[in-house]
Amino acid sequence: MKTYAEILKEKEEKNMSNYGMDEIERQKEREKRSRGIKQKDGTQSVEIELSEDDLLILALAAHDRDITLNQLVNNVLRDSLKTLEYKSEHENKPVFLSENK
Repeated sequence: MKTYAEILKEKEEKNMSNYGMDEIERQKEREKRSRGIKQKDGTQSVEIELSEDDLLILALAAHDRDITLNQLVNNVLRDSLKTLEYKSEHENKPVFLSENK
C-alpha cells in the first residue's frame, strides 16, 4: 500500500512541465510560420518588405483606427483583393454601345 507522500510525489511528477518538449513545440511552430504553413485559424503568414516611410504611414493609420498594424495590413490586403476581383469580373475595355431599332 502506498503512503500519502508517495501518492503526492507521483501526482507531482505527472504534472511537471517538460521544458525541453515545450521548447521543441515552440520551435516547430516557428518553423511552420516561417515556411508559410497555414495556421489553425485558416490564415497564412507572409513576410513583406516596406520602406520606413510606408511603414510609418501604416502605423499612424492603424493608431488612428485603434487597431494593430497587423490588423490594418490584413484589412488593406483583403480590400485590395475585393477590388481586384471586381476588376477581373468587369473588364476595363471600352465597349461600343449601339441601339438597334
